[in-house]
Amino acid sequence: MPSAPAHLRGPWQRWSRLSARQRRLTLQAWLLLPAAGAALRILPLRHLLRLLALRPAATPGSLPTQGAAAPDPLSRDIAEAISRAAASAPTGGTCLPRALVGTVLLRRHGRPAQLTLGVATPGEGLTAHAWLESEGAPISGFPVPSTWQPLVRFRG
Repeated sequence: MPSAPAHLRGPWQRWSRLSARQRRLTLQAWLLLPAAGAALRILPLRHLLRLLALRPAATPGSLPTQGAAAPDPLSRDIAEAISRAAASAPTGGTCLPRALVGTVLLRRHGRPAQLTLGVATPGEGLTAHAWLESEGAPISGFPVPSTWQPLVRFRG
């Protein structure tokens, strides 16, 4: 069998070292990222959250603390798959599509998801950010700067 061209050897070798689950999760994230971006342009966020069975929490909670909970292997694989997919997807996606993709992947595996929407504190301009956790373990949108304020949290 002929070897891959030199410019493809690095990515191919990295891909071939992934487990079957890591490859599957990466492909799913790669396909879901553009779909999530398109869905956000077409549908109101409240409809997407309802489709994902995410309900607002009573309080937005506090900022996550660094290293609060170590992710289990599946959560870690999902987080890495989102990062890999975003790096190579036609549209890398911003924090919100990445968090929605993470929510879908977590829910497919029966894991809880906590999606938080936050804003920068006054003086930093109007900037928003979304981050995703599962049982306190970081999935996407991390690290969250300490100058951010959680606005609303959704659980599912």
